[in-house]
Amino acid sequence: MSSFRPKARTTSPGGREWEIYAYRKRPPAPPGRFRRIRRLFARRSGDWTIEASSWAPYPITHRWSTTPELRGQVLASVEGQLARGEAPQPRNAKQLL
Repeated sequence: MSSFRPKARTTSPGGREWEIYAYRKRPPAPPGRFRRIRRLFARRSGDWTIEASSWAPYPITHRWSTTPELRGQVLASVEGQLARGEAPQPRNAKQLL
């Protein structure tokens, strides 16, 4: 996660600081010849991963998967719920384990 910058940061009422990331996973590189050409035309994964992480006093991480159209809505929902001290359960997102 260190190569990514958080899309949002928030603090819960209890003082826990949260960083929220949004990213897409790259498809695996195609094997064999013409690797670069195939990679240019390969479709990127359409799903986005939203991840909320906090490290102190002990680490907690929550992850969800959503579509590109709903990425901003899920990101804002997670940020708001964490800021209010609620357990984040955004609509339009599937929780990842």
